[in-house]
Amino acid sequence: MAFRLDYVALPVFIGTLAFNSWAWGGSTFLPEIGPIIQTSAEREAPLVQTYVFLGRQGITLAGAETSARVAAEERFGPARERLLSEPALAMDDLFNESYSSGLAWLIRLHWVPPIALLLFLIGWWRRPRQVQTIRRR
Repeated sequence: MAFRLDYVALPVFIGTLAFNSWAWGGSTFLPEIGPIIQTSAEREAPLVQTYVFLGRQGITLAGAETSARVAAEERFGPARERLLSEPALAMDDLFNESYSSGLAWLIRLHWVPPIALLLFLIGWWRRPRQVQTIRRR
């Protein structure tokens, strides 16, 4: 059996998209710094804005606001003072400083979903197709 790029890239895409959406969407449920993160994402980071939108919709549909808020507090809580002191630099601070291990993983996996989607599309386009050599009438 040959290696199928699309079989590998699709689960990676779905998993990292879910993780990024959960993490960034959960940040909007934090009372003090949630609006700061959301406003900064709208202004500076369109990919984060996409994750925020997808995550917020998914969390609301699942009814998991409380667990998302707790997870976001662990991830973004250590950056609270810095975000409140300079809200205009929120995305810059989150991406350039290491406040928590959860935030570090979030930053490492930031570009993985679009790259995995591109690899899936390439793999799907180049997938082996069934060749029919003899046709019956």
